[in-house]
Amino acid sequence: MKRLLMIVPFFPPLSGGGVFRPLSFVKYLEKHGWQTIVIAPRETAYWVLDESLLREVPESCEVVRTRSFSGQAILSLLRRGGFGKKSSEVRSSRGFKLLRRIGNSLLFPDTYIGWYPFAVRTAKRLLASEPVDAIYSTSPPETSHLVGLKIHEMTGLPWVADFRDPWINLYRFPPPTRIHRGIHEKLLARICARAAVVVASRWHEELLKSKHPGIENLKRISNGYDKAKLEDLFDIAPPTDSFQIMHAGMLSENRSAVPFLEALRMFCDRIPESRDRCRAVFLGPREDENEATAKRLGLGGIVEFRDSVSHRETLQMERASHILLLINPYSEIVLGKFYEYMGVCRPVLGLIPEGEGRDLIESLNRGEAAPPEDPSRIAEKIGVMYEKFLDGSLDESYNLDLLPQFEREHLAGELAAYLETLLDRRRE
Repeated sequence: MKRLLMIVPFFPPLSGGGVFRPLSFVKYLEKHGWQTIVIAPRETAYWVLDESLLREVPESCEVVRTRSFSGQAILSLLRRGGFGKKSSEVRSSRGFKLLRRIGNSLLFPDTYIGWYPFAVRTAKRLLASEPVDAIYSTSPPETSHLVGLKIHEMTGLPWVADFRDPWINLYRFPPPTRIHRGIHEKLLARICARAAVVVASRWHEELLKSKHPGIENLKRISNGYDKAKLEDLFDIAPPTDSFQIMHAGMLSENRSAVPFLEALRMFCDRIPESRDRCRAVFLGPREDENEATAKRLGLGGIVEFRDSVSHRETLQMERASHILLLINPYSEIVLGKFYEYMGVCRPVLGLIPEGEGRDLIESLNRGEAAPPEDPSRIAEKIGVMYEKFLDGSLDESYNLDLLPQFEREHLAGELAAYLETLLDRRRE
């Protein structure tokens, strides 16, 4: 059995979208001949927790948790009011935007850089007594790749740098100055020159090929769904007396529900009787502007905001909804949540610009799509799906079949095969 050292900044009991891809690799790599050791920060490193995810970590996986002096760890501790207290899942939109701007201006590559010395020191100690065959790091945050780079330089071991998203402070948050852009671009170039790079989208693969033409090791492994967690959910069906829309996941600075809420108000004004049947639930962490907007638009009794529940309960609620709402303002990013929605086999309403994510919804016929900042078009799509609900044709209008190429176990096999290729090249 080969051994893989994994640098994972978000790992159970931490929750959120960044947890599930590396967790699935930990779960399924052993079936493909790889045992895993995970270096991860302690639970104070993030503000969203799901203790139930710990049950998915195999006993064979050694998890070593470190201290972290990252900006997010400090904020999480303050939000909880101390160790061991549950953090609020509603944060100030204005306050968090300000803190993010300050962090992005002062810290490189991101506000998690305070984890770097603890992770590197722990890796050195582990490797002194527990040899491994390869290294894996995952981002965002990109600090994890700097840890991977340091370990690679110390050991010469094959190293996979897995980019779940493009470099955040280049492509999601514009750098505040040309100097900042230059620093981020140099860091990315250094990683692309040294690592075997994995990306999750076709757009990102093409971007790196064009920006870094000398890149030698580049592979695309998409996100997916965990079939093992879904098999006993298919007896769950949505109610027949109400039209249920659900959004699961974080509502952040750039991923706001405001355009959807404005669209929902338009839809209800056009079809007044829909107010008695339409319900929208937003489950998960969020910024306070979302609830303030729902209140301002008079959507009480229609829209509900709830804090996170276990991932198991989330999947059950998704399965019990007629439509799953996907808010993605990025044309170049395919959200991992889309694949989870695919797994529970419910139609998707994607608020997403033209690009790879929208192409997937439309080419796979998984639902409807509208521009994320156009309430009128969004309202139109709500109406289309509502009419299908009324005449009983909603599910049969879309392809809701499971697609094996997106199953997590299969995707872990792709990573294992890539790791074997890297080992073979090293032996040559």
